[in-house]
Amino acid sequence: MRKGLQIVVLLSLVNMLGCAGIEPPTPKEILKHPFGMVPIKVGMTKDQVREELGEPDAIQDEGGSQDKGLTERQEWTYYSRVKNIPVNYGYFSKSLRLHFDGDNLTSFREE
Repeated sequence: MRKGLQIVVLLSLVNMLGCAGIEPPTPKEILKHPFGMVPIKVGMTKDQVREELGEPDAIQDEGGSQDKGLTERQEWTYYSRVKNIPVNYGYFSKSLRLHFDGDNLTSFREE
């Protein structure tokens, strides 16, 4: 009987720990970035964006060459993690496309 109880407790702990993949934002994060608000702004540097959102899922070069006096242009894409939910946090429910001219963010859009 005692061994059966230990197995049930152990399986319950494993189940609870296995479901810890997605963590909700902390109250401090919610106050800093309310739901529905993207935590980035035009003019931010690539490092600042990485600090807020992490590494992008895809980076596409859009032209520009320093040899010709042009700055490098890139499009970064963060793909949505979960679809069809009524709130968005960062790029949780909507994909996010960011456009950089050199090191600075020039525009972004949610899809």
